[in-house]
Order: sequence, then C-alpha cells, then structure tokens
Amino acid sequence: MYPVFKLPTPWGDLPLYSYSVMVVVAFLAALTYVFFEARRLGENTDRVVDLSFWAFLFDILGARLLHVVVEWRSFVGHPLDVFKIWQGGLAYYGGFLAAIAACLAFIRYHRLPLKKWADLWAPVAMIAIGFGRIGCLLNGCCYGRPAPGLSWAITYPPGRLPLALEGIPLHPAPIYESLAGFLLAGYLIWLERRPHRPGQVVWTMVFGYAVARFIIEYFRADPRGGLSLLGLAFSTSQLIAIPLALLSLVALVWIFLRPAPSQP
Repeated sequence: MYPVFKLPTPWGDLPLYSYSVMVVVAFLAALTYVFFEARRLGENTDRVVDLSFWAFLFDILGARLLHVVVEWRSFVGHPLDVFKIWQGGLAYYGGFLAAIAACLAFIRYHRLPLKKWADLWAPVAMIAIGFGRIGCLLNGCCYGRPAPGLSWAITYPPGRLPLALEGIPLHPAPIYESLAGFLLAGYLIWLERRPHRPGQVVWTMVFGYAVARFIIEYFRADPRGGLSLLGLAFSTSQLIAIPLALLSLVALVWIFLRPAPSQP
C-alpha cells in the first residue's frame, strides 16, 4: 500500500497521491479505448473527447457527493475535507449514475444515436473501475473483511485501519472489484464487436456490474452506510444494485422479445 509517492524535483519532493494518479490512469485508459473504437465505427471522435470530459467531471462530482451523503458524520467537524478527494472517498455508484445522466444529456443535445453510443460506451465504465480500484488498494480504502488462512489475503500497515482490524489478514476487496471490472470490460468489448441488438451491451454492463458489486460488498469491511430490509442488512451500494439489476434484466428481456432489427 502506497498512499503517497514522492517525485524528486529540483525544488524538493513532490507528493503524488496514488488514488488520484489511478483515477487519471483510469480516465486515460477509458478514453483511449473509446476514441479508437469510435474511430473504427466511423463515429465523431471530437464528440467522444468532449463527452469523455463531461462524463469524467460528473463521475467525480457524483461519486464524491454520494460518499459525503453516506458518511456525512465524518465531515461535520471538518467541512473542508469534502474537497480532499485525493485522499479517497468516491462512491462509485454515485459517479456511475451521475456520469450516465451527463452522457444522456450530451447524446440528446447533440442528437447522437442513443443505443449505438450507449453500447459503445458500456465497456468504458468497467475499464475505469478496473484501474480505479487499484487506486483504492494503494490508498488503503475499501478494505475487506478478515480472511485468516486465505492464501491471497493481505495485511495493511499499522495506522491505516480500525484497531480491530490491524495486523489481521483481509480479503483484497479492491482487487476483487478490479478483476470483475476488467473481466466485464473484456466481455463487453467482445460482445460489442459481434452482431448484437441495440442496447444489449449497455444493459449487460449494468446487470453484470450490479450483480458483481452486490456480491463483492459482502467481502468489504469499511463503513458504507445502508439499511436493514426484511431482517437483512444491505449496504448503500447493494440497495442501488438491486433495482439496477432488476431494471437491466427487464430491459434485456424486452430487447430479445422484440423483433430483431432488419440488417441493411
């Protein structure tokens, strides 16, 4: 775990926050993929770059907003900490939903083909989560539950976790989600390049990530808010994942029940 790297300069060491670095890497990797894929499909690459900027901006704003709402007690005495995103604290689903809203608004405003662009952008979200969760591991946030005897469990340095978890091997929860993101991205890229029905790729992404995130939440131990329903405790992300999974499943059934579009 390396929350801060020191970059030597003629003026002294420049601190680089690993979380922020990986967020930038995630953005650049996602942009690189969608730029060349859009060019392959003959889409407007200038629009791709513009949309990437707005999606990234709203992703950060939405992710931070949801984190602050869920963990508002942590900011009551330190309101300026709301702006310290380089220390971590981005709730992915908040950014996910905000970025979707920004993308829909952009696509509608520029009158771009909605389903085609939605399918084009579907792998982007998973590429971003794949790299972004590596930043969580380096930063020491989003840590997992105790996993004594697990061969791939990890132990964090002193002073980074609650005292009850210090020195205890934990599930590498950020890596679980990173792997899920990369695997989903690979599958979506494969699916997007094969004959598919409009909207199939993006709804597959929503369903796949919702299911993966719901399961991975059981391996996390960091505070994530939530409620108890029907005698069961769910985190905030699980409460968001449930309706998204159901909605995407209904959408996929609807897509396959409709007559296939005629081929040109």
